[in-house]
Amino acid sequence: MKKNRNFSINRLFWPLLVLAVVAGGAVWTNAVVLNQGSFGHALSPSRGVTVPTATPVLPRKEAASPDAALSMQEGISRAASMVRPAVVSVKAPFTGQAVQENGLTHVAPYPGNSGLVGSGFIIDARGYVVTTFGTVGKATRVRVSLFSGNRTEYDADVIAVDPKTDLALLKILANDVFPTIILGNSDLVEIGDIVFAIGSPFGFSRTVTMGIVSSNRRNMNIDGTKYPDLIQTDAAINEGNDGGPLVNIRGEVIGVNMAYYRPHSRFSGIGFAVPINDVLAFIEGP
Repeated sequence: MKKNRNFSINRLFWPLLVLAVVAGGAVWTNAVVLNQGSFGHALSPSRGVTVPTATPVLPRKEAASPDAALSMQEGISRAASMVRPAVVSVKAPFTGQAVQENGLTHVAPYPGNSGLVGSGFIIDARGYVVTTFGTVGKATRVRVSLFSGNRTEYDADVIAVDPKTDLALLKILANDVFPTIILGNSDLVEIGDIVFAIGSPFGFSRTVTMGIVSSNRRNMNIDGTKYPDLIQTDAAINEGNDGGPLVNIRGEVIGVNMAYYRPHSRFSGIGFAVPINDVLAFIEGP
């Protein structure tokens, strides 16, 4: 009996076709897996290959509100403008005060052409001015310069000093009505509060510098005197800032700038102020 050749071919063709389809499917499947891997899916661990994941697309952040920035700017400008009219320069004669020292020390007045220039601020409309003992030294009368009104310079008597707290109280010799500062409560000062130092650094009157409170109860020994509760700030304080006010964001005076840390005569951004509550205790007396 003669064998059917077509039958033999058919029997051979169909198994080969099935094998080809299966193999092709496997190749197509691997291609799909590889393609998926390129979009962030790892291959099967059994294959020992990992496709790097794509960098995730982060959600877009909203821009800061310009209204918030303007509000902060207005607050800063308002706080400074509330205090500056009552900030004064205090000029004392050369009386042999010590030359500015390095390290942790009291802020020295700036040696101007005709005297030592420090800072102060008016706390009473009758002309009472707070400054530091280091500003006036042994002087009994000083010259006070205002920066508002028609008349700008006045003589002032030194009516009280306290070397232990580095504070001094002056009385302007005039019957004028003077602009005054607003007193804050230094017991409410917190670390991180925004503050401003206003004074006459290097003779530049009513200069404003800004920083934050770094410590609200710093116990320090400065030039042999112990201070239990100084306010530490990183607002720039330089020669001539002595006696100037430290002001909070509400425009309230919370301290009197009086010391800084200057290693090797370089600015370090570490300044200290006597809390305003201690100043009130000095003014009111026992």
